[in-house]
Amino acid sequence: MVEELAKLLTSVAALVGAIAWPVTIFSIVYMFRAELRSALNKVPTLLERLKKASLPGLSLELDRVADAEAESGADKSGNITPRQMEAATRIAVQTREVDPRSLLRELDRLCLEYDSLRRSLPSGETRTRAMTRIIVKMRSLAPSLLEFLDTYKGSGSAGSRLAAIAMMQMVPSAADLDWLRDRFSTEHPFVFYHAALALQNVANICDTPEKKKHLREVVQQALAILKAFAGPPDQGTIEVLTMLLSGLPEK
Repeated sequence: MVEELAKLLTSVAALVGAIAWPVTIFSIVYMFRAELRSALNKVPTLLERLKKASLPGLSLELDRVADAEAESGADKSGNITPRQMEAATRIAVQTREVDPRSLLRELDRLCLEYDSLRRSLPSGETRTRAMTRIIVKMRSLAPSLLEFLDTYKGSGSAGSRLAAIAMMQMVPSAADLDWLRDRFSTEHPFVFYHAALALQNVANICDTPEKKKHLREVVQQALAILKAFAGPPDQGTIEVLTMLLSGLPEK
């Protein structure tokens, strides 16, 4: 009898223990529900920080490409180089699974830097070199952000419009010829010089008579706008457009 009672007490104790742990855990959760809710609410923030921190070397990579172009002198003409194409491809591959907002933040920073340079530096070689350095960096990001092209085209910031041109330079199939033509009426020389380079790249992919005819018309209109300026026209841009026009069929 005593032995059976002992076994009964042991069974009851085990049952109580089995029930007590969930009850205890529930009680703890209930008592600290506010703190737990706050911690859970912070999870998206922590994830967002991780996303933001997923490109810690992006600025350094862009600086590396710009430095290399400056040291080699390849940036003087403003043309796209194999090094810039390779950098853009590498960044596109490495950031394929990354939130594009990380890249957009970097591109927007470059746009603001460009606008600031235009305001703070006098016109001249120093400013041109600094601006060229910025568009070299923009090109490295451009293919990865092509889906945002219309946003940058419609911006009131000259730096953002330059970013749109960088996208069209790198992906000429996305170029808006009429929008590029309008740059020669509304922008300053650095921007419409790069608009001319974008048109030059479009010529490389024109594969129908209709496209070549449209491009020729746009180039002719751009040249007419430049030559109608009251002051001295931008000779570098005129040379790019004149050479481009000579390579396009008249019919």
